Amino acid sequence: MIERDEPPLTSVRAFEAVARLGGATAAARELGVSPSAISHQLAVLDDFMGQPLTRRQGRGLVLTDAGREYFRSVRTAFAVLRGATDQLREGSRSTQVRLGVIPLFARAWLFRHIHEFLDRNPDIDLNISYTHHRNYVSDSADLSVRFGEGSWKGYKAHRILSGAIALYCSRAFLARHREAATDPKLLQNYALIHDQDFGGWQQWWDLHNVEGEPSTGLLVEDGNLALQAALDGLGIALLRPSLVDVFVDEGGLSRLFDHQLEDGRDYYLCHLVEQPLSEAEERLVSWLIDRCRHSS
Repeated sequence: MIERDEPPLTSVRAFEAVARLGGATAAARELGVSPSAISHQLAVLDDFMGQPLTRRQGRGLVLTDAGREYFRSVRTAFAVLRGATDQLREGSRSTQVRLGVIPLFARAWLFRHIHEFLDRNPDIDLNISYTHHRNYVSDSADLSVRFGEGSWKGYKAHRILSGAIALYCSRAFLARHREAATDPKLLQNYALIHDQDFGGWQQWWDLHNVEGEPSTGLLVEDGNLALQAALDGLGIALLRPSLVDVFVDEGGLSRLFDHQLEDGRDYYLCHLVEQPLSEAEERLVSWLIDRCRHSS
């Protein structure tokens, strides 16, 4: 019989893998067991906790509020365990650094500059993955670039780039619709590109006293898809100058108005407060903060 103060470690290990990797199938593959075995271990842990830590959503699993809270502590514990194991096996602290990034940040900024860091730090192996922007607590990266108001429980956040938004379209689109750049009130006549929801355009409408509501237009999941849709001439998008002005310089985009809209959200470099940074991680943090400051 399991003592109530000693959690079933096999079940905790299965839960940590599911939360970190985003599903039972990936967790089963990593742990070398079947998905049904993972499901069984999750049920055991739910029973031990007296409440569900995961729930079904469609064909996959998501963390409950209790599951997200528990994962914050479990993730740190497993990270410490892996670090101690690596240090003992390798005889020195690992120089691998995991960085989670938003797709648009990676495409528009990181991959244009990261060679500078890698050239200066050839001893560091950098592992880059997507930041789970819908559920940041599922990130397994040591460091993550996030977008928001800068407050995530258990994380220290360094503001690195402005999140102000402005209007952009392709040069070809503007050539066909030059009057679009003359008056914000005329924008309701053109195809609009929406990022995640229709709220951004509504803010722009309200700011410029445009009557009515923004046309529904094309709705995409994130800024990276909004950028690509704008580059392909599908309409006008609200994008972040701190990231996309480089595409104006390269000739792919045109900016319609000088005005920017601040919505209280910016880009942040984050890491766990409870988990001390390695020397390699500190180097990457210092470089990212400094490089972003000089490129903004």
